[in-house]
Amino acid sequence: MKLSYETIFNAVVELLTRTGVADDAARTVAESLVRANARGIHSHGVKYLKMITARINAGQMEIADNPAVVEVSRANALVDGKNGIGQVAAALAMQQSIESARAYGIAMTLVRNTNNIGFLSNYPMMAASEEMIGICACNAASSISLWGGMEPVLGSNPISLAFPTDGEYPLVMDLSVSNVARGKIREAERLGKPIPPTWAFGPDGNPTEDPAEALKGVLMPIGGPKGVALAIAVDILAGVLSGSKYSKAVKTFHKLTGATGVGAFFLAIDPSAFIDPTLLKQLLGKYIVEIKDIEKAQNVDELYLPGEIENAKEALSRAEGIDLDEGTVELVDELLAEAGSDLRLG
Repeated sequence: MKLSYETIFNAVVELLTRTGVADDAARTVAESLVRANARGIHSHGVKYLKMITARINAGQMEIADNPAVVEVSRANALVDGKNGIGQVAAALAMQQSIESARAYGIAMTLVRNTNNIGFLSNYPMMAASEEMIGICACNAASSISLWGGMEPVLGSNPISLAFPTDGEYPLVMDLSVSNVARGKIREAERLGKPIPPTWAFGPDGNPTEDPAEALKGVLMPIGGPKGVALAIAVDILAGVLSGSKYSKAVKTFHKLTGATGVGAFFLAIDPSAFIDPTLLKQLLGKYIVEIKDIEKAQNVDELYLPGEIENAKEALSRAEGIDLDEGTVELVDELLAEAGSDLRLG
């Protein structure tokens, strides 16, 4: 079903405010979830409302006390997520880094004790919209083992970067350190679809195409041991350094087993410390054209930079509407009904 961005956004805000979330926080969450769907990242879209509302209703996620900046030291800051909604803490932290970078050229904010923060590139793109370079990463519940191991000890620990350009959208990268984010495996299980054998090992240690078996095993890291190294680095920077949980102590967001304890870091770089920002955007625009203007392999019609497909999908979604599958529409409508709202998507 194709629905306008505004229609879905308003439904998300309606549901969250009826669940007790403050209006400004609800809008921050809605922007993250709906934009994920608009960019074709349905694994991180409005389906997450099910777990957000379940955690709130079970008293396992706090909405009465907003995340807050608890320490500031020149270009460095620390945000206590207070076991609240992750998108709210993440947006606060990225904004803090942007403001500090204006004064110091570069700034980093750490977040401790939060929950799932949604699709990661949402936050570096905040910096890029302010003509800055944005970088962020967070840890997650264990899904990766050390290379050759079968016990999950590290999360898929995603990393994202965004660079301002002279185009409508920034040059943006968003990747987990596993071959795929675990959310995409959950999405495949929900839709009853097989997964590629390069995504995960089943509990027997062999590659599997069954998403249910994949969720019982471990994810395959990108580049083998190199992906494991990146997962460790993110876990230390986002979890250990921030005073949050790390390694096996981080709990999954998808089961009601207590506070997840996610940690994250948000870095903003003001390019004016090194180069005229307008010139940088022009150079990056030229850079994009130059690296794409190359011979293509046989049967390849178009070459895409990281994030380029998602950028095009978002532009189309905002102009023509977002495609939501029937199951997602039914889920949102069920949650709205349970919250006492007469609003429906379907």
